Amino acid sequence: MRQRGLTLLTALASATTIQADERPPEIEPLQPGVTLTEIASHPDIVTPTGVDVDSEGQIWTVACHTHFPPEDYAGPKFDEILIFKEDGSRHLFYDKTYHTMDLELGDDGWVYLAERARILRIKDTDDDGKADTEDVLATLDTEGDYPHNGLSGMFWHPDGSLIFALGENFAEPWTLSNDEGDSYSGLGEGGIFRCQPDGSKLHRLARGMWNPFGVVARSDGEIFAVENDPGERPPCRLLHIVDGADFGYQRAYGNDAHHPFVCWNGELRGTLPMVHPVGEGPCGVAELGHGLLTPSWSDHRLDFMPLKQKGATYSSERIQLIHGSRYFRPVCIAEDPRHENSNIRTWFLTDWVDGRYPVHGYGRLWKLQIDLEKASDWIGPLTPLPEKSDAATLAETLRNGSVKKSTTELLDLADSDDSYIASAAVMALGREADKWTIPQFKNWNDSHRTFAVLALKNSIADQKEWIPTLLDDPSPDVRFETLRWISDNRFKDYLAAVEKLLDNPEIAFTEFEAAAATYNTLHGKPESGIRDPDMLLGIALDTNVSPAVRAHALRLLPSIPRVANPNETIPEIRLPKGINVKNLGEMLNLGAPALSLEVVNILTGAPGIGQNLLVKVATDSTLDPELRAEAITGLATVRDENRDILLQLARNEETAVREEAIRCFRGSSPEGETSQILKQVATRFPKSADAVAAVLDPATLSADRPALADTKAWLQRLDAIESKPDLRHGERTFHHRSIALCSNCHRYDGRGTKVGPDLTLAHARDDREWLLHSILEPNAEIAPEYLARSITLNDGTSHIGIRLRSSTSEVIRDLNGQNRSFKRDDIQSMTELPTSLMPPGLPYMLTDRELRDLLAFLNSGE
Repeated sequence: MRQRGLTLLTALASATTIQADERPPEIEPLQPGVTLTEIASHPDIVTPTGVDVDSEGQIWTVACHTHFPPEDYAGPKFDEILIFKEDGSRHLFYDKTYHTMDLELGDDGWVYLAERARILRIKDTDDDGKADTEDVLATLDTEGDYPHNGLSGMFWHPDGSLIFALGENFAEPWTLSNDEGDSYSGLGEGGIFRCQPDGSKLHRLARGMWNPFGVVARSDGEIFAVENDPGERPPCRLLHIVDGADFGYQRAYGNDAHHPFVCWNGELRGTLPMVHPVGEGPCGVAELGHGLLTPSWSDHRLDFMPLKQKGATYSSERIQLIHGSRYFRPVCIAEDPRHENSNIRTWFLTDWVDGRYPVHGYGRLWKLQIDLEKASDWIGPLTPLPEKSDAATLAETLRNGSVKKSTTELLDLADSDDSYIASAAVMALGREADKWTIPQFKNWNDSHRTFAVLALKNSIADQKEWIPTLLDDPSPDVRFETLRWISDNRFKDYLAAVEKLLDNPEIAFTEFEAAAATYNTLHGKPESGIRDPDMLLGIALDTNVSPAVRAHALRLLPSIPRVANPNETIPEIRLPKGINVKNLGEMLNLGAPALSLEVVNILTGAPGIGQNLLVKVATDSTLDPELRAEAITGLATVRDENRDILLQLARNEETAVREEAIRCFRGSSPEGETSQILKQVATRFPKSADAVAAVLDPATLSADRPALADTKAWLQRLDAIESKPDLRHGERTFHHRSIALCSNCHRYDGRGTKVGPDLTLAHARDDREWLLHSILEPNAEIAPEYLARSITLNDGTSHIGIRLRSSTSEVIRDLNGQNRSFKRDDIQSMTELPTSLMPPGLPYMLTDRELRDLLAFLNSGE
């Protein structure tokens, strides 16, 4: 056997011309007490995945040879289970599995493996050092065959059950089953499962994930998982797993950054948030004291995540322990059980080394040691683990049914600010929902009825009895959750009812999005989400449809290119075939306010093609001044071609028209006639003097104003303005393409771009001071999922954005919401920024009235 192994290694080395120093890891410990030592390297170990350590200190690893092998790959046809000693010697234990993602050692000599499509165990029954028995515990029946989005990470729970993970499977239908007849089916969502060591009692613990490669069960039974992000929805997540958890993601709904039925951080009712973002490409997780160790494949580092109780779940932060070069790509991690009570704790890590997904002949095995005394400043307490908080105990008893509460109490708890309590309450309600009656339901308030829909969805109640009533409910939230129920379960019998909703002239935009997404799902196109051009065009161009509904469809039709054009500073929106200046003009001629406004909004994003129509609207004195003002904002980026028209409009009697025309000259340093005319405007219209001053003397925007840290002083200043807040003026400020630029990064009611948080529900917090503080000091409180990366290229240019993907290239979403890709060979450095993407000092770019009206708009919910 050893001779065969040497022959194989020679072939691999020859075929790939590997030299150990071709991929220098450049390991740098970043915290006291941390050391990393190489145990083995290519060609002795190549492209490794799973790892575990036995009671004798032997390191068991998976050497993967089946993950997209190149045509000239010289390695074996199957993956290898290898056993290493700390001196680097090794022997082959098994070589008959395919797409092997993880390995766990079990009792009685069993070795448990996670293949893409099987959970199995193998055993050496004749003591010859090689497994000869195979037992399949669970099988994933699917047409999906991508190597690493099926079954993956495993770990033993203290109660003796095996925890394992399932990925999103490229949205292909799947059925996971065991020999006892237990089975679960789904498509497009990953999850966490458990079974007994023999495969019996298969049970789904959690759902709503992308690819949870790493899972761990702490000594107190708490389960955590780390998972990759789906590209357009960063970041990668650390999740606290509980029974019945839904983490909000469904691959079947496509790749867009926005879908009404998909979330990533607990934004939807009944879903759970992440504990904290983790490094890019996490594949493993291990317990350490009151925290977790998390390797990052794409960030080339190992982090420590201290866990602190937060209600019924936990919060955390990232402490970097080790960083390496682009050729340090840690995968899985396992602790040496012999050192559990030692002052020096030991783990072993596998390392993929190279950023290419196809197997490539590189790999390493590392020994991590942490001296607990030297690490005391950053590691925190080691034992004992804290007792469950009262909130966690309440959530657990609600989930397992050991506490009895009335229906009203449960409905109140379902609206808890603690998502884990709310989710548990919905789970408890689901056990009784089949006994509810429709008259009983109708007597509940809007909030109770909304959460009751979630419970009905998860119960054995007859959907045919309930859904027709729910679709006619007066609450838009009830109807939204009902549409989500229909879409998630592909209830095609309700297609006609969904079409009826889409025709309702009173439908609000959020509900229209939900109905459009459901319509596409029921037509077999769930991946189209809310942006199926044919469906939207059919509505937008149908003169028999209500103008308000046509406006909703029109709002969803424009888009900016997903990939950035290096020649565009601010990307212009693109219109689908079928929408042009001619039919947009025809829509304007209808005189329907909502539709006219949507047409103008589209044109402001594409002044290059709609400039003449914008001028026509802006100069038509018979139109609503607010509509004219909206059109004028679109002329700001083409002001030089329209200078005379804008100067004429700057003298208009209508305040909205006049001030939007004045704003078009911001940043232009006007001189001569332009300056003289604007001075005359300030004299004639004293209430617009501040707008003129911002053009002629921009220094006035920062003169004699409070420090940005003094939120209360700013509130007093804004409240002292004599005029009433103008919400429409605030909305135009939000979407203005050359003033505040808010919609470059933020979405609001379907308009804008998803780089930062969607601000549609910013008003829900009902905290004006908090909202202003976030504008004044954007770096004071940054949600971790919106931390940016700065990439510096070899040519000296820099790019900033939210990291989306990483392998042999880095992909970020830039400040305009577009994707930019850079080859790793072209990158000089990449840094995670501790600051917000939102520029500091925004208030010093706005007048007091602009800031007040922007704040009023965001706080209004209108």
